[in-house]
Amino acid sequence: MLERLPELGRVLDALGDPRGLHVVGGTVRDLLLGNPGTDLDLVREGPVEDLAGELADRLGGRAVLHGRFGTAVVTYDNDKHLDLIQARRETYPEPAALPVVEPGTIHDDLARRDFTVNALAIPLPDGEVLDPLDGRADLGQQTIRILHEGSFLDDPTRIFRAIRYESRLGFRMDPDTERLAREAIEAGLVRRLSGPRVREELVALLGEPEAATSILRMAELRLDQAVDPPLRAGLNAVQRLKRLGELAAEYEVDAPPWRLALETLVEPGQRVEALALTKRDQQLVEGAPGDARKLVEGELGGAELADLAGRHAPDAPLLALAIQDDPALRDWFERLRHVRLDVTGDDLAGLGLPEGPRVGEILGELRRRKLNGELDGREAELDAARGLIADA
Repeated sequence: MLERLPELGRVLDALGDPRGLHVVGGTVRDLLLGNPGTDLDLVREGPVEDLAGELADRLGGRAVLHGRFGTAVVTYDNDKHLDLIQARRETYPEPAALPVVEPGTIHDDLARRDFTVNALAIPLPDGEVLDPLDGRADLGQQTIRILHEGSFLDDPTRIFRAIRYESRLGFRMDPDTERLAREAIEAGLVRRLSGPRVREELVALLGEPEAATSILRMAELRLDQAVDPPLRAGLNAVQRLKRLGELAAEYEVDAPPWRLALETLVEPGQRVEALALTKRDQQLVEGAPGDARKLVEGELGGAELADLAGRHAPDAPLLALAIQDDPALRDWFERLRHVRLDVTGDDLAGLGLPEGPRVGEILGELRRRKLNGELDGREAELDAARGLIADA
């Protein structure tokens, strides 16, 4: 089974003696499901810092250490990586807090995990599957099950992950797990999470191909209303998200799927600073839905449409087109967004216009006319510029 992990052979060669290491978690889960193995997570009973450095040297890569949690990430060949984790026990000082970590055994490490289907390990180099919590049985029954009744109390982010695994794997939470998830949501535990932790879970959930299924499940559990800011998951969002995906592919739009999905879940003008997004992502998520509505409702000329579409592009015009298939919006994607003037400020200087604010004003007016179809080519732009300079 381990031979289906394409990088494991090379890593084993670099390790020399892999005894004491275990392949763990989702890697084992996916192998048992017959899915192609991509990620490689290794747990060791004992510190991993020195091992990570040695492994990075032998693979020609680099190691990044995260001392608080006893983990390291080894990256190599530009796009490959593996996680090294010190086996640990975790305790939670209060609900929704980050855990207190101390060294432990492989069985301690499996017992701290989120769901039984992820509490699996294979000792290297070729041991049998360790399954102390009957994860294989739940794989067979296509069930997402928490390890103990306080799991969502300790870490409410596990509710997001339960939904994500349901959607990705086609599984379902068992009745007790779903009941406890609902109770945690109703008790307000999700709102006790920090913004960055919620952001990371939303980005992961909304960035998956099965995001539409997860959005419907969020609405069913009312998880969408439990986050800050409250979201509006549901069928309308799912239908719009599907259309966004089709349009993004058609027009080769470079926008992360998670951000487009989030924009279907927020109200126009809604603030999302609590999620601690990057400045640009926050501007787009807050601004694109409102501009999309204006693009749909307004009767705009080419220049007006281009200016409004460009404020929060490409998201706003894509959202608008997902709401209403408008020839003018399609024209923006197919033509207007590529419009550039053939003249520059240097050309205006050559016509006798001195440096100053008037240069920008005339270039802006030339662009407006070109977007409205009034100018075609460099000579037409120069003629218009001469007239504008003469009027100055």
